[in-house]
Amino acid sequence: MSFNMKKIVAGVAVVATLAGVSTVATTQSASAARITSQTSGYIKDGSRFNGGYRWYEHGKLYTGFRFYMGTYYWFINGVRQNQGWRTAWGMTYFTDNTGRAVQGTYKVGSTVYDFGNNGTFFVRGVVKDAYVNVPGVGWRWVQNGKMFTGFKFYMGTFYWFQNGIRQDNGWRHAWGMTYYTDNQGRAVQGWRNIDGKNYYFGNNGTFFLRNTQPANPGNGGNNKVQPGENGGFDAGATDNGNNSDKWGNIG
Repeated sequence: MSFNMKKIVAGVAVVATLAGVSTVATTQSASAARITSQTSGYIKDGSRFNGGYRWYEHGKLYTGFRFYMGTYYWFINGVRQNQGWRTAWGMTYFTDNTGRAVQGTYKVGSTVYDFGNNGTFFVRGVVKDAYVNVPGVGWRWVQNGKMFTGFKFYMGTFYWFQNGIRQDNGWRHAWGMTYYTDNQGRAVQGWRNIDGKNYYFGNNGTFFLRNTQPANPGNGGNNKVQPGENGGFDAGATDNGNNSDKWGNIG
């Protein structure tokens, strides 16, 4: 095997080990190194950690962050640390289960945090109130770091969420009113035929089901759907979802 090929194989072994992939070195250049005062970097020293690799700085086992292959890794006594919170330079960071400092939105336990997207990696705090793509989870509405349940105004209309997940076709109940969301999760307005019955949800941006309904122009002016036996609408038009958020100016 040529000298250049030995270097390539050794380099692949180092990258795979940092990424958390077990590998077996097959060349002399990837075998346990002799550590001197000039030794720096991620070195195969034959330890029992991370495939035998540890990080050295001038011959000493290193503790802290080191930038490698496009991101930061956290080391303690030279050993790469995986999932956990880290503190450095007066900031707080989180490394994932491969030891990489995370960016963007990221869920730690039951809380979703914002780690920025500009290559600085430090935590900005919890996600305040937004529809975000959480790695390993998917698109969720998050409020104060938690998965949200209730109505949220988004892109020109209101959507209903349950544990952060947008809910489609169904009756919703909030603030003493009844609503209906369509097959795209949007709160409906005007006249709607639902399961063979006609319902009126107003046309003034308030979206709730009316107890007093005007004539249905699509039914020849004769609306056959009237309040139920208890003076209210169909009992199916309720939802047990618990929503503590305010929907401003709903009438």
